[in-house]
Amino acid sequence: MSQPKRKEETLGVEMKGEEALAYVLKDLGITKVFTTYSLPNIVKEMLQKYSIDIDFSISIKDASILAYSYAQENNTVGTIIQIPGSKLTEAVNIIAQAYMESVPLLIISSIRSYKDTGRARIGEFRTNDDLSSILSPITKVRERVISIEEITLTIEKAYKEAVSNRPRPSYVEISEDLFKMKAYPLSTAGQKPEKRTPDKNTVAKVAELIVNSKLPVIIAGYGVVLSDAEDLLIELAELIDAPVITTFKAKGSIPSDHKLFAGEGLGLYGTEAANTALENADVILALGTRFTQLSTAGWSIKYKGILVHNNIDGEDIGKVFMPHVPVVADTGLFIKELLAQLKVKIKDKIERGSAELLRKAQKPINIKSHDGIWPYDVVKTLAELGNFDKIFLDIAPTTIDFVRLPIRSKKTWYTGESLLERGIAIGGSICSNHRAFAITDVEGLITSISLLEYKIDKIKGKVLVLNDYGRNYIDVSRSDLPTISRSQTSINELYIDNLVEKVLKGINVSSITELNEALKSDVKLINIKVDPDFESIVMPRI
Repeated sequence: MSQPKRKEETLGVEMKGEEALAYVLKDLGITKVFTTYSLPNIVKEMLQKYSIDIDFSISIKDASILAYSYAQENNTVGTIIQIPGSKLTEAVNIIAQAYMESVPLLIISSIRSYKDTGRARIGEFRTNDDLSSILSPITKVRERVISIEEITLTIEKAYKEAVSNRPRPSYVEISEDLFKMKAYPLSTAGQKPEKRTPDKNTVAKVAELIVNSKLPVIIAGYGVVLSDAEDLLIELAELIDAPVITTFKAKGSIPSDHKLFAGEGLGLYGTEAANTALENADVILALGTRFTQLSTAGWSIKYKGILVHNNIDGEDIGKVFMPHVPVVADTGLFIKELLAQLKVKIKDKIERGSAELLRKAQKPINIKSHDGIWPYDVVKTLAELGNFDKIFLDIAPTTIDFVRLPIRSKKTWYTGESLLERGIAIGGSICSNHRAFAITDVEGLITSISLLEYKIDKIKGKVLVLNDYGRNYIDVSRSDLPTISRSQTSINELYIDNLVEKVLKGINVSSITELNEALKSDVKLINIKVDPDFESIVMPRI
């Protein structure tokens, strides 16, 4: 980027690098950053000067988990600052999961110097390009700043990319040389996030298909949630009288007690009502979904109808199922345009009898008599109490049944389907200002010990650990269908029980009666001893 020729091109104030960084974050509306206790004081003081809240963690992995959870819950950017940048290798799994799960992160780090590299400085890789190369496959953009003038525009660009179209992590590294210099930073350009608009002719085709359909069915994916289109989804479903099936991530996009809600999951993981609707549908409107292996039970969907597949990212369309009508657009903008065109064609809401079809097809969930606690016992207990505002779920063998937990409000359910990192649910319960429950397993507990040790008091809800002591795992090596398999090993029970009670001040429970009492108490962490031979109501056991 060329240097400014006129003072009016700049902010008009001479700044050091750390102040330019704090200024642009404030200018972008970022009010909170996540970092470690090793953040240099000069940067910390500038962030405080610009009234930016700093959330400190012991490790950059913990900070990244919190930033991920914050971004997911608030549908905004989670900002991570790590100086020097080399420590970011601890957070690669979290950044990778954010990339796969469409979670926007703005990652800001540093290189020690751009002038004279390779002098074996503390916290320095062999070359300045090494860290950027590591993060290249899991970030949308990677930028390096070597002048104070460029800091503002470069971070603005990275922020815009993180939230534009399909949100994903962006990475900026700043040379620490700039913390020792002064210059006039360039003014920000006022760049706005981009959202792909739908082609009106394509939308007209979709509208015509729906009007002439006998039974259209909607599959609602996470794109509905990301585009804040939950209300539009319900309006569309009610207008055309279409059953709605949600993916696991999109739970809550339509209330679980809505008459047109058919259930969550597809194929072998779908409900009876969802599969009945899908098999009888002549038009399937898939909104904002990638048809992931988990939500589709290894892509085991059976359908005969015309598939309309909408996604904001064209690379995800046609990878799994070839659509008859592809629609590359922001899901919210697509639904809005579709509604506008349908309302011209439909004067009154269509009555297809969809609610009655779902009522007849739905079957109650029954599990056989058993000793000990099974995961679905915990789901039923929590559903009956209903003493939560939000749910953060780490999907694992012991927690998968929670996808059947009734969710009646939008923006109250958060999970991931790539399963690259465990413990993010615990980060959600720590970050949230609501009574949020984290649902995880023993792996999630162990990987989050440091977070829990010094931040458990921030939790307003509870952490539920469905603990089989590592005796089961999700197996995808046998087939595309994820199944539960028995592990050859387990984790020492006495170690976990002592950790929960003596270190984390939690409680161990081994019966539903004890669980009920614990859920009504003030205790923050509940270690639920699950029968390792449990049967899941969602995922089969091999």
